[in-house]
Amino acid sequence: MFSGPFVLIVGAVIVALGVVLAIVIATGGGGGSSSAQVERLKEHSASLPLDMVEGTKVGRDDAPVKVTVFADFQCPHCLNFTADQEGEVVERFVKSGDMQLEYRHLPILGSESVDAALASQCAADQDKFWQYHNKLFLVQAEANQSSVPRHNVGRYSADNLKKYASELGLDTGAFNTCFDTQAHLDTISNDERTARSFGISGTPGFLVNGQPLGSGTPSNIESWQDLMDQVKNAQSTVTPETTGTPGSEQTPEATATP
Repeated sequence: MFSGPFVLIVGAVIVALGVVLAIVIATGGGGGSSSAQVERLKEHSASLPLDMVEGTKVGRDDAPVKVTVFADFQCPHCLNFTADQEGEVVERFVKSGDMQLEYRHLPILGSESVDAALASQCAADQDKFWQYHNKLFLVQAEANQSSVPRHNVGRYSADNLKKYASELGLDTGAFNTCFDTQAHLDTISNDERTARSFGISGTPGFLVNGQPLGSGTPSNIESWQDLMDQVKNAQSTVTPETTGTPGSEQTPEATATP
């Protein structure tokens, strides 16, 4: 585990940056057009670093910055993050080995949000989470969910969720059994509890190295770069005397129940 001084330094950096980002978000930003989001999602799907994927994580386990995003597949703000920023975050920071990105579930917008989360975990069983994740958000982008949000209107019906799995080449027998039996309901429930234990009640919400990012989504890739630089600089200021044995540091587990 990181020592107290390191956690305090990184926590202060994240809170300070969160305040700056809140101002930026309040004065600008937002999602792109539906057609632009569709194209970006397709590009992101084509460039996924599949060799760096494990379940709902993408990136190296030894990455110095670990970002956990709690999201809802029906959430228009989550669509904006996924379509407008996530692909570039993966290109710039994940592929370089500087960040590991993890997706976790906070389905707050109704029954189809829960069903989509369950289906995505069934896709994860077949090492297809990120492809399925992109497909779910592509469906929303094609329906212009960013500008005209609608919830629980059948986009994530059981039949559609199974159809998406088939279109992506998953083993539909295994997928359908997993989905129909709600095999990952405990996973979804645990993710919800973890998010709320960190005070995250809206989506998308973020943890950075186990610390909540206090003010929503960074508004652009430059804001993500600022976050990366400040967290990595905070790490470099901690001496071996304050952290213990060199090489013994581990990122605090976001899954631990407080």
